[in-house]
Amino acid sequence: MFNCDNQGLHYRCKILWWGVRPLRSSFNWSRASQRIVVSIKTGATEAAAKTPTQMQTTLRCVKNVFLFSDLEQDIGEYHFHDALNTVSPSIVNNNPDFTFYNKQKQLWQSKQNIDILRGFKNPEKNEELAAWTLDKYKFIHVLEKTWAMKPEMDWYLFIDADTYLLWPNLVRWLGTLDPKKKSCFGSEVNIDGTRFAHGGSGIILSRAVMYEIAVINNGTAAAWDLETKERCCGDLVLSLALQKYGTELQDVWPLMSGETQMTMPFGPATPEYWCRPAMSMHHLSPADMKDLSDFEGRRSKTAEPLTHAELFKDLLLKSIHLQQENWDNLASDRGEFGKTGGVTSETATFKECGQACEADPNCFQYSYHGNTCQIGMSVRLGYKRETDSEGVWRSGWNTARLADWVSKQPACEEITFPSQGA
Repeated sequence: MFNCDNQGLHYRCKILWWGVRPLRSSFNWSRASQRIVVSIKTGATEAAAKTPTQMQTTLRCVKNVFLFSDLEQDIGEYHFHDALNTVSPSIVNNNPDFTFYNKQKQLWQSKQNIDILRGFKNPEKNEELAAWTLDKYKFIHVLEKTWAMKPEMDWYLFIDADTYLLWPNLVRWLGTLDPKKKSCFGSEVNIDGTRFAHGGSGIILSRAVMYEIAVINNGTAAAWDLETKERCCGDLVLSLALQKYGTELQDVWPLMSGETQMTMPFGPATPEYWCRPAMSMHHLSPADMKDLSDFEGRRSKTAEPLTHAELFKDLLLKSIHLQQENWDNLASDRGEFGKTGGVTSETATFKECGQACEADPNCFQYSYHGNTCQIGMSVRLGYKRETDSEGVWRSGWNTARLADWVSKQPACEEITFPSQGA
């Protein structure tokens, strides 16, 4: 059973803090936890499917949680605030991005059911879901609303409904930092030279940053709504606003990651993960969240931070088989670095694909689908995948090579957390 009151904060391991002071023996877990606020941003068409599981797993120990959507409603015991009801009519009116928003409110008022809008497309960009287009307007409005509901806390985390927080690690880390400093932490994305924290991986803002946006510069969201209309993403716009006020992103990838436990790459091409503590993951299904929550509850080493190495060895490695049918292990995916997979080998059979992997010293896994063999240079567990028009998905792993690689990895006696910038 996962104990929310006693997180075992007296580490047995040696910890390197990159300039951050280690936790004191008198560290007050309860107080540190209660000084953190988490706000979830989601859409009404997906809220019922995702949020209850998220609340009951990754957020089960979090006291201060606020739920924001594009519709005010109650789902069971959970109340969702409308993130967009403070957007100016001058932005909403005659804006096709808000067609979905208005339809949703009207349908809810008349029928208390919006299921028919699931999958609704943007009228101007038919390749985009309307809910996704609308989402970008929520970011800074959610930030302002969160401060209004719970001001003067130490740290504010903004996540999506498919984000998983490794809460003990986050509390341990944030408890050593100074919320009076202007800090923004996240996993960096760069579009056309603009650095910003990836919203799905989570964005962490200190009290000082929140105060500057929501109090000193009250009305920041309204001031940026027009700019948001012209931009791709709300997390990018938030970064532009923060930069204007003198706060730059501090990249803490891979501790905050856009991967799930099923897609995270392990191997020589991605050594950055191994001994680093895990703090967030993204794109988890409710089943993924339950599995990861159960794993946290089974941990015996609760006195130590949960590292990616432990996650791999104690959870993922036990699920890897020599071969698996109706499964895609993502060997075809080149990955964020372009070096974790996606090497095509022309073979006639799945057996020959395995032989091609064996012949390539860089191959840790392979997949076969539609008469195409894909070679992967990192280990990723992947997902079940049903037969389609091109045939059965088959996956395999070079378990001997994998075992040899794991045996050569460090024991993680030194665990690093990011320090806080000036």
